[in-house]
Amino acid sequence: MDLFEIENETRLGKYYNQENMNLLIFNCGSSSQSFKLYQIKPDNSRSVIASGKAHNIQMQTNTSASLNITIHGVTRSLPLAESTHPAAASAILASLLPELAADEKIDAIGHRFVHGGGKFERTTFIDDSALNLLRSCLHIAPIHNPNSYSVIETCRALLPNTPQFAVFDTAFHASLPDAAVRYAIPQKLTAAGYRKFGFHGLSYQFITGKMADLLQKPADQLKLVICHLGTGGSSVCAIQNGKSVDTSMGYSPIAGLIMSTRSGDVDPEIILELVRHGQSADEIDNMLNFESGLLALSGYSSNLYEIITAAQAGNSDCRLAFEAYCLRLSHYIGAFLWQLDGADALVFTDEIGTGCPEVREAVCANRQFFGIRLDQTLNQNAPASSPCCISQDDSSVQIWSVPTDEEAVIVDEILKLLS
Repeated sequence: MDLFEIENETRLGKYYNQENMNLLIFNCGSSSQSFKLYQIKPDNSRSVIASGKAHNIQMQTNTSASLNITIHGVTRSLPLAESTHPAAASAILASLLPELAADEKIDAIGHRFVHGGGKFERTTFIDDSALNLLRSCLHIAPIHNPNSYSVIETCRALLPNTPQFAVFDTAFHASLPDAAVRYAIPQKLTAAGYRKFGFHGLSYQFITGKMADLLQKPADQLKLVICHLGTGGSSVCAIQNGKSVDTSMGYSPIAGLIMSTRSGDVDPEIILELVRHGQSADEIDNMLNFESGLLALSGYSSNLYEIITAAQAGNSDCRLAFEAYCLRLSHYIGAFLWQLDGADALVFTDEIGTGCPEVREAVCANRQFFGIRLDQTLNQNAPASSPCCISQDDSSVQIWSVPTDEEAVIVDEILKLLS
C-alpha cells in the first residue's frame, strides 16, 4: 500500500478532510516502554488523551515491572505479570481501548525504531515489505530493535487494520561530519556500512528545539552538550549550530557510556581474546549487551538508583559502579566541550538526567577549568518534570535539567510524512 492508499483507504484520510486524528505513539527503550495517545486537530494543535510508562522491563533489578498509566486525567499503577515489551504493550492497549470515546479511536500508531541499519533514512509506513526489512535489522541493536519489532507485531495482532509507522533514532545524526562518522578501519569496511550512526536522535532533536526556546536563541546558533541519561541506555551529543557534530554511541548502541547492562567503550583486543578462547559472537553479544555495565560493576543491580542507595549504605562495589559511570560521562562531556570550544549550555535529560542530582553533582561540581559552576541548592531541588537551570549566575556554561519528549518528535515526523 503506498502513501496515497494509506490516506484514502484508512482513517488517516480524516486528516485531509479537516477532522481530528488520533495517533498512538510507542517508545520502546531497553528497560522501559512509554506511550502517548495524541489527538491532532485540523490546525495541527494537539492534546494528550492518555499517556504512561512501563518500568523495569527486561531489567535485572530488585524492583518488579509495573505500568503507570493516565487516561483522561486519571492515573493508576498496575503490576505487570511479565517483564517483556509485548506484555507491556498488551497491557497498555487492554487498559486504553475500553476507555476511549468514539472520537478518540486510534487512527495510526507510531513507533520509535532505534537502528535502521542504513536501510531506512526517514520515517516509514510499515507494510509487509518494510516489516521484512525491519526484521533484518534486529541483530544490529539487539537490546532495542527486537523490542520495538515485538510491539509492532503486538499492535498488528490486536489492531490489524490500523496503519503503523516507524521513526528512526539515527536520522538526527545525518549531519555528522565524515571525521566523526568514519572509523579508522579499511575503506572496504566503511563502504560496507561500518560507520558511526549515533542514537537517541529523537531526544536530541527535541532538546535542541527546547533549548532554543529556553535560551531565546535561534537553534542554528546554539552550541550544546546534551547528556541523554536513561535507566537503560545513555549517550552524549555535541550540538553545533543546532546540528549533531559528534556523539558517544557509534555503529551500535553499545558504544560510549557505561549503561545499565551495556559495557560502553571496551578495548577491542578483549573481544579478540574472548574469540580466541572459544566464545561465539552470540555469547559475546549477550555479554556486552545484557551482562555488563552497572550490573557487572556492582554485582548487585542494573538500576542506578538502587546502586546509589546501596553505595550510600556502604556497598563498595556499588560505589565503584557509580564512580565509574560518572567518570566515563565526564570524559565525553569534557571532550565535547573542548571540541565545541565551549557551549551555551550543558543539558541533562531523560530519567536519570533529570531525576538524579547525585550524577549531576558528581559530574559538574568543582569544574573550574571550564568555568562551570553548579548551584548545589538548585541541583538538589530541580523538578524532574519541568526545565530548570541549575548553574550559578556566573557560570560560563549554563547547566540545565530538561525533560525530553521523544513521542512529540515521533508525531511531528509522522505528520511531516503525511503532509
